[in-house]
Amino acid sequence: MEACADECIRVRASFKSPVDEELNYNLEPEKDVFSRIFLEPQNQTAGQDQMVKTEQEVDRAILECGRMQAVANAFGQITFYYDGKQILKEEWIDETCDMPPYQKARDFQGAGGKSSRIRAYFHANSTEHLYGMGQENRDCLDLKGCTVDLCQKNTKCTIPFYISTLGYGFLWNNPAIGRAEFARNRFLWEAQMARQLDYVVVGGGSPCRIMEHYTALTGRCPKYPDWMFGLWQCKLRYQSQEEVLEIAREYKKRQIPLSVLVVDYFHWPFQGDWRFDERYFPEPQKMQEELEKDGIHLMVSVWPTVDTRSENYRQLQEEGCLITAEHGPDVFFMCRGAETYLDMTYPRAGELLFRELRENYISSGITSFWLDEAEPEIYPYAYENMRLAKGNGLEVSCYYPYAYNEGIESRLLEQGIWTEEADSESDGTILVRSGWIGSQRFRSVIWSGDVPSTFESFRRQLMAGLHMSMCGIVLWTTDIGGFYGGDAEDEEFRELMVRWFQFGVFCPILRMHGYRKPYELSGGMDDMSGQCNSGGGNELWSFGEDVYGIMLDYLSVREQLIPYIKEQLQVARETGTPLMRPLVYDFPEDEKVYDLGDEYMFGDQILAAPVMEYGARSRKVYLPGDGIWINGITGEKIPGNTEITAEAPLEKMPVFYRG
Repeated sequence: MEACADECIRVRASFKSPVDEELNYNLEPEKDVFSRIFLEPQNQTAGQDQMVKTEQEVDRAILECGRMQAVANAFGQITFYYDGKQILKEEWIDETCDMPPYQKARDFQGAGGKSSRIRAYFHANSTEHLYGMGQENRDCLDLKGCTVDLCQKNTKCTIPFYISTLGYGFLWNNPAIGRAEFARNRFLWEAQMARQLDYVVVGGGSPCRIMEHYTALTGRCPKYPDWMFGLWQCKLRYQSQEEVLEIAREYKKRQIPLSVLVVDYFHWPFQGDWRFDERYFPEPQKMQEELEKDGIHLMVSVWPTVDTRSENYRQLQEEGCLITAEHGPDVFFMCRGAETYLDMTYPRAGELLFRELRENYISSGITSFWLDEAEPEIYPYAYENMRLAKGNGLEVSCYYPYAYNEGIESRLLEQGIWTEEADSESDGTILVRSGWIGSQRFRSVIWSGDVPSTFESFRRQLMAGLHMSMCGIVLWTTDIGGFYGGDAEDEEFRELMVRWFQFGVFCPILRMHGYRKPYELSGGMDDMSGQCNSGGGNELWSFGEDVYGIMLDYLSVREQLIPYIKEQLQVARETGTPLMRPLVYDFPEDEKVYDLGDEYMFGDQILAAPVMEYGARSRKVYLPGDGIWINGITGEKIPGNTEITAEAPLEKMPVFYRG
């Protein structure tokens, strides 16, 4: 039990071996945190490193760190306090029976070698509400009463941290597969295979103060290139260099500002060939130069999958750079071939991948990468059958997306391709389909994955983004309109595109992507690129003139918002406060917002209330606080602590500004 940052107390325990000081993962513990230890009843004050060796020496050991206290009793049960108020307590015994304390808060069961199956139990508090835990895609803003699987999957991003309305945050510092239960009777955290228990209780009182402490421990966002906050254009998939340039030229012809144009997967011969297939992209440098001349940044898809037919497969296999199977063939994915994954927890794998990126993309001026399949996505999800450099899949696989991101970004910075100031012509960005603790420190955008094109899915995306923000993630986005399905001729889908685009304007990143109907068969050669389908049009003008006009109007709004977004990101760099967040972050004393997940703050001045029901032309909006709100549609001034019915014609989304 130790202080690891201001008002942050870390608890570690091991069953089979001493606590491993090297197992910090992404934490950055401060070395000189002021703290005090009191031993009772003698009331002796000890140095921070002094150990209490036996239960009989003292009745209690108290660790103080700022306004935080952790009190361990003679049995080892720990209770946490902030400003003298109890905020969290380990569940040590079954208090309903008069038996010895067999059920302990920290339960270890052997799982082979030095690993154990670990469970940690805590008392539940009937009055608290919880937010965070990453991206779940569910209709729950308040996580109290929920069970959360701790794993990485397409559309699911595990970041095991929550903020409680009792005034604390809780971080489970363990990349193992497991689960968290926030039941009415108790809280349970479980790691199916781990070498030690490791959690941090973060004090602060208010969400913004908790976030400040949490991000001091796990990292804050860097500087970003200004161009990132305009329109990103993508679809599954632009099949050739000619098609990419045609899209860019059409945007230029229509005088629509475009910041990023993305080349999706299977622009390569085989998975693991990290390069353009010259039959479809014969002159990538020329393509990049034309786009750059028009102020458009080119981003390319990078998958960590490796087909056995890849030109790089043999070297990667011989040098131990691939995830292997504990039993059976080394095949974890089937997508137009039999593939395994790069083991991005092994530094040599990142080195060889970056060698290919530098030779085949960076040499042509391309410095922005879309790190897809980052969970990694495996079929079936048999984590126990994965062997990585850092351990078995059950033990470490939640860490994979962080390692994948770090393996690319760290080299871009170390080799001077990117700059810390993000102001050079070669500075790029990363789009990634998952993350973990500390992912906010990267110059990357996490998006919500391959979600359906429905209004129901749209509603889930907002709550997913709000939970990500409560884990410190600053840049998050979605596929506007959803990924799977959506017919440009269908009236309901057209309305969905309008409503989702309006929402996207008030997201950290504005990104068009999807696999639209009617699907187009490739007319290419008999190879991987030639066999891969493409979706229908997904550009602003693809959904009819009415939709196009509304999107142009809102793109203009986005351009006007960019200076405000940059101001808010400076706050994020200094304090950790995310750009997009639930109302409870700014108004933690207002119980009316505790489970309000269909409106949110975009920075500290804007309240956004997207319309997420088909056919709706008005919606209820709650305006919190004691100040005045200005209706962005009507200009009306409305006092806080008021619920209204806001007008929402198709061409308008309710937005309110602080008066």
